[in-house]
Amino acid sequence: MKKIVEMLKCPNCNGKLENTDNPDIMRCPYCGTEFEVEGSEEEVKQVEEEPLTKKKADDEDGFKKKEWFDYRVEYKKLLKGKDSKEAMKAFAYCTNELGTSEAIIKYIKRELVEAGVYYKGKKEEKMEAFIKVLKGQITAEDNVIFYVNTGIFSSGKHGFIVTDKKIVFSGRKPHVIDYPNLHKLAFDMDSDFVNVRLNSSYDTSFSTIDGGSKKIYGAMAALVSALAFEFEPDRDKIIVTNFNDDDEDDD
Repeated sequence: MKKIVEMLKCPNCNGKLENTDNPDIMRCPYCGTEFEVEGSEEEVKQVEEEPLTKKKADDEDGFKKKEWFDYRVEYKKLLKGKDSKEAMKAFAYCTNELGTSEAIIKYIKRELVEAGVYYKGKKEEKMEAFIKVLKGQITAEDNVIFYVNTGIFSSGKHGFIVTDKKIVFSGRKPHVIDYPNLHKLAFDMDSDFVNVRLNSSYDTSFSTIDGGSKKIYGAMAALVSALAFEFEPDRDKIIVTNFNDDDEDDD
């Protein structure tokens, strides 16, 4: 348990700390880390007496991030290495601070400096060519947001498309996850790469093995989570786990 002086934001994931039944303990609702309050009486009182009107506004700000996820791993376990830390900080920032698909999309476009990630207005013809590879999985009803090319040796034939309704991956054959069927984000952080396995599957994963920045894949995981809850606000929580500790029986 960590000690802090000012209870503003969690140093692990940047989430806003909340009071608990114990006046000497505050907890991050996003990653579950608890902190022992250490400060002057005035500082502690100021936090405890946060206006109810502000708390109510926070509870009604759309998609409350603590309601998105069922954490089955401690946040700090996903921060083992330099690569994973970069991805997880982007994931936490996008979910905790941005919170909507529109804001996350703008963030991704602003941070995108590497090749291989396309959208309308940026190498759109490559995105359209890849859609043809998916053999009808993308229709006129889909609003295509991003195309990520992961074909190192066969550019334009492998990758994934993020739409407002689903994510479509192309490997040997297309793999589709509709947002109502997105139930788990398994972060594989024990290797030299960042792998975010959607529903724990290798065939439906965001992976730096294929290139791309760690920060972008953390943000992509946040984006599909936001899209899933915007598509179906009353859906079940998405499980967040470490792939290497994952238990398929939990599904």
